[in-house]
Amino acid sequence: MIYATLEQMEQDWGADFLHDLLPEDVVYADAFQSALGKASAEIDIHLSARYSLPLPSLPSGLATPCVNIAVYHIAVRHTALTTTIEDRYKQAVELLQRIADGKAGLGAEEPRVTTDPDASAGGAFFTASQRLFSRERLP
Repeated sequence: MIYATLEQMEQDWGADFLHDLLPEDVVYADAFQSALGKASAEIDIHLSARYSLPLPSLPSGLATPCVNIAVYHIAVRHTALTTTIEDRYKQAVELLQRIADGKAGLGAEEPRVTTDPDASAGGAFFTASQRLFSRERLP
């Protein structure tokens, strides 16, 4: 699943800027479609730690990280890397790591952690007999 489109890249970065990243002999649409595919594969690596892939729906929150990762890969290959591109790439990877760690999510279809004290995430639960001893002193 590809998480962003060329149109989204152009909205986020501007078509002129994207054209400037590539040498003149490189086909614009092909280069960026390939970069979006590679960026989506990188995103899948992070998501696979927490989600079953492919995802049932396309989360809109992954479009910007996908675009920023794709631009980074294009810039690195064509020696056009700027600090802005690198910073946005690092932010995208940090977001993906937070998602993988369960500190951020993709939306409504999140794996949920139960608040039931007798249940665990795997469905197992523990019970114990009533406490027989305590630290209180008897009179």
